[in-house]
Amino acid sequence: MFNRKNTKFLLTGIMLLSSIISVHAVEFGVFGDVNYNDTSQAGGSNAFALGSLDFYAMQEIDDKTRAFFEMVFEEHDNQNFVDLERLWIRRNLNDNLNISAGRFHTPLGYWNRNYHHGALLYDTATRPGFLDFEDGAGSILPLHFVGILFDGKVRAANGSLGYELQFGNGPSYNTSAGYGGGEIEVNNISDPNRSKSPGARITYNFNDIPLTLGLAAMSNNISESGLSGNASGIISGQTLVQQFISAADLEFKGDKVDVLAEYYSLKNDDKFGSAGSHTGKAYYIQLGYQITASLKPVYRYESVNFDDNDIYFLILNRRQENRHVLALRYDLSESNVLKFQAMNVSPKTGGAYNEYIIQWAFLIP
Repeated sequence: MFNRKNTKFLLTGIMLLSSIISVHAVEFGVFGDVNYNDTSQAGGSNAFALGSLDFYAMQEIDDKTRAFFEMVFEEHDNQNFVDLERLWIRRNLNDNLNISAGRFHTPLGYWNRNYHHGALLYDTATRPGFLDFEDGAGSILPLHFVGILFDGKVRAANGSLGYELQFGNGPSYNTSAGYGGGEIEVNNISDPNRSKSPGARITYNFNDIPLTLGLAAMSNNISESGLSGNASGIISGQTLVQQFISAADLEFKGDKVDVLAEYYSLKNDDKFGSAGSHTGKAYYIQLGYQITASLKPVYRYESVNFDDNDIYFLILNRRQENRHVLALRYDLSESNVLKFQAMNVSPKTGGAYNEYIIQWAFLIP
């Protein structure tokens, strides 16, 4: 966590660094967005809000090696935070295989592997709620990991088959502040226990139609990272939940119509209490229609459902809900976009409400 003075120095340093390294042909860019938000939720208010400021850089080290970093500056509760979102180095071994080491977006689903931290990248003003990053209010998935990643693509019968294989530090959670008082921890420099998280995603791209299908899986031993006196009652490093995630995704991108859909199943086994084993599910489907080159309406339906006794969702303090999202994207140019969004949120416990967002998203290349 950084205060405002430190953040100012960091921003100045990065801008100075960018002016220096640009001489060496580093690909450098900044994503940003400014929003106006309103809600019908009881106690809510309307306000202008700064979105995150996302700095990234890519460098070709040699003809087979490249490196990448991404840092995001954002504000929560009038405090400034700086997060190192991605940092990796990649080596091309042959035409079908790359090996990388560092911090990545977990190979789960289409959205997480293609739409990163810049709001300009996607059509709606917000991500699907359950695909919030680990510190988000609706997050249920470990969307970053630190470790090694193998990826590549091979020719198939009527298309191409892509693959990603990961092996890295497992996620953890600190229950010292009670259930819902923390966030899913990525563990950049350590791992509370010796269990690592393997994962894989395969995709198939058809040659004749603009369709990509994907399947993914990930296994996690989610450990306690809090010290004694935490809510779980177990010591740091012991397993809270043994988890298996399976997922399927679809992307269709036609001349006018596009479709995105993802489905996740989370099998969670309680390893410190007696809640047993439960399976939750989350999914969305998104439809878009390109009216003109610059105007595109989008509709998305989202759903999160799980058993009330599922210990994983109890620890995160998440709720079951459905969302209807209607958005209009207007491209002012390739590097700045206006979005208008209305969203209806219907929690299982009742108390449905609406949220409205006007967003101006941009890229400084």
